[in-house]
Amino acid sequence: MLEVRNIWKSFGQTQAVSDLSFTARPGAVFGLLGPNGAGKTTTIRIVLDILQPDRGSVSWQGKIVDADLRHTFGYLPEERGLYPQMKIADQLMYFAQLHGMTPADAKARIAQLSESFALTENLNKKPAELSKGNQQKVQFIAAIVHEPPLLVLDEPFSGFDPINVEILKGAIRGLVAAGTAVMLSSHRMEQVEELTSDICIIDRSHAVISGSLAQIKRDWPDRFIRMTAIQDLAFIGAFPGVSARPSSNGYVDLKAPPSVAPADLLRAAIAAGPVDHFEIVEPSLNDIYLHYVRAEESAA
Repeated sequence: MLEVRNIWKSFGQTQAVSDLSFTARPGAVFGLLGPNGAGKTTTIRIVLDILQPDRGSVSWQGKIVDADLRHTFGYLPEERGLYPQMKIADQLMYFAQLHGMTPADAKARIAQLSESFALTENLNKKPAELSKGNQQKVQFIAAIVHEPPLLVLDEPFSGFDPINVEILKGAIRGLVAAGTAVMLSSHRMEQVEELTSDICIIDRSHAVISGSLAQIKRDWPDRFIRMTAIQDLAFIGAFPGVSARPSSNGYVDLKAPPSVAPADLLRAAIAAGPVDHFEIVEPSLNDIYLHYVRAEESAA
């Protein structure tokens, strides 16, 4: 597995990463989350041996990550870039051979991936002739063409329409099923929540929470309740700390502290109006993120 242990990194007087630790397991997606400027990009560059930590270590399968190990990883950066005058097939062949593939193996793998991403007809085109979404598919293929044991994805869903988001999620799930460790950084909480097993949220260079997403949800102190959106919600005023917000499909979401029993809320709701739906739901990853990241100090 990927093990990041107590890494620190500063640039002059700016502390970019402070005592950060986490692991990313083979056959699972690890989510590295946080606002812009929190230290995510610096952390990714340290994992990829682009930057060296001031303190701490990064290892893969028990070995410190160096240029040779980094050569086996796959990386899709947030800042996209393809060679503008080079045909797609030639670019993919170039990247495959950079990672040590033979021309014959690379050609077969490129053909397979191009078909699965509906890009076969575009292989002889240049990037400018492709839509933005198809350009991003090409770069994703370039990141996985050599079947990396660790794949690092930085904002992979940016610019994709809903159909292509589903295609990409399917591809990520396929890689995970084959045993790839995936490290995912994204601001798209819904997609991250669907894919990740473990998370680390960082803010101002520090980890504010990390671990199994399922366990974090189970341990969450507040209760989240989804119920029929009755007209009179004044009853919640009798329960200190309870708040309400509109939901979808005619529901309203209540947030209640541990001191408030859901059964008491249900009785008060029934007395206030007809209630045909009342359920306790898990906190979403977005709820967890907003709880730990102080928005007033976060970059836009």
